[in-house]
Amino acid sequence: MSRLSRQVQPAKAYLAKLTEADWAVLAKGKVLVKGGKGQYAIMAATSVTQAAAWAVLTDYGNFDKFLPTVVTSRVVESEGDRTVVEQLDRRRILLTTMESKVLTENLELDGQQISFRLLEGNLEYMYGHWRIDTPPAALGATAGCLLSQQVRAEADVGPFKSMFYSMFEASLVDTIKALRTEMERRAASPNL
Repeated sequence: MSRLSRQVQPAKAYLAKLTEADWAVLAKGKVLVKGGKGQYAIMAATSVTQAAAWAVLTDYGNFDKFLPTVVTSRVVESEGDRTVVEQLDRRRILLTTMESKVLTENLELDGQQISFRLLEGNLEYMYGHWRIDTPPAALGATAGCLLSQQVRAEADVGPFKSMFYSMFEASLVDTIKALRTEMERRAASPNL
């Protein structure tokens, strides 16, 4: 049985922490990044419905088609609301190309939250959750939903820890942008 929490995190708990400047960033269509040193909150507003956003977030077997560094993605196990996904990630770091394989457990909750954790991979740990929430009025009438990820991760990279944090944060931003782009692409062409 999964050790992931089956509790849906209340949106008010983290949305109340956002400042007027944070809401302004989101209203402009930019990605908001809070935190650092392996503990992040990443948010982006999108014009799509919550159902459309959920369809992309749970399209585990096709992540390699729209996430920038994912080369392959496949569902290893699926039972009810629990899905285990294996991904091969490839990225350019300095003068070399690095590949890493990760196995994650994903627990879907109420069509609104996906809690996840690393089962196998080259990180010491990684866990968190994705959320899809109704956008507050501060985002205006064009926002269909607010997409967010809360994540904690750590790697044993010795003196390169600050470089790891910088690359991890950049990867999170690239991922949420790619997810939003795919959500909006599918919403614009629903017959694809």
